[in-house]
Amino acid sequence: MQQDLLQLIPDRVLLRHIISTVVLFVTVFGGRYIILRFVRRRLPTRDTLQLRWSSQVRAFSYAILAFGLFTIWAAELQALAVSFVVLAMAVVWATKETFACMQGAVYRLSSNAFQVGDRINVGAIRGDVIDPGLLSTTVLEVGKGHQRTGRTISIPNSLFMTEPVLNESLTGEFMLHLLTIPVDRDADLAAIERRALRAANDACADFIDDVRRPIALRYRRHGLTPPLVDPRITYQFVDTKTVNLILRIPVPTRLERTVEQRVLRAVLGVPQGRDTLTPPPPV
Repeated sequence: MQQDLLQLIPDRVLLRHIISTVVLFVTVFGGRYIILRFVRRRLPTRDTLQLRWSSQVRAFSYAILAFGLFTIWAAELQALAVSFVVLAMAVVWATKETFACMQGAVYRLSSNAFQVGDRINVGAIRGDVIDPGLLSTTVLEVGKGHQRTGRTISIPNSLFMTEPVLNESLTGEFMLHLLTIPVDRDADLAAIERRALRAANDACADFIDDVRRPIALRYRRHGLTPPLVDPRITYQFVDTKTVNLILRIPVPTRLERTVEQRVLRAVLGVPQGRDTLTPPPPV
């Protein structure tokens, strides 16, 4: 009989724990039954002392039972706890990107970093926001030359926690666009500067007065001194033969390509293209 039992339970340690657990339950509940019977016989039925002793005996028996079970199964409980820890670590590792994306969404909402329709820069990605979601944000890609490529990019929201988010639409309808023009140091820089400023002033003449107010309000809201919005040029050395003319020009949001091409064609002396012409008035 014992041999058959050992075959059913090949682990002798487990068998010993099971037997010890059965003995523990029999001993504790048997002892509690005897003690409670003694208390009921020795103390009056309506006496609160009997209820107090009965309650204490039950509580003490449960404490002994819990301590005994913990002592018997300590090794197995430790192994189970380690398994739970490993499982929890695996779950956290497998879902860390999901949680990071959710944190990015919370960061976007709490900081009001951008909204639908804003043009943003995140790392090497630039585009117009069309769908900010819980895990990702979809943008219409804007490539070189400020042209839309026709592609959509899904940006994981976790990227907002590690990369700075540049919002080009915070100034509202207009923005200050920087145009870099590399030229030879031996060229007539003064003449190039005059052509660039003339073209820039001509390009923004129709809306320059409308730019000052929203940009000034945006800067004053944050306690900053509003910048001059008129076109201006600064210089930057590149090497011994090249210098950059950096032209800052106010442009309507999403029309920076048209204005930029108009200025570049004027500087280079190239006829204006179709994308630089003034759009026809609405019918």
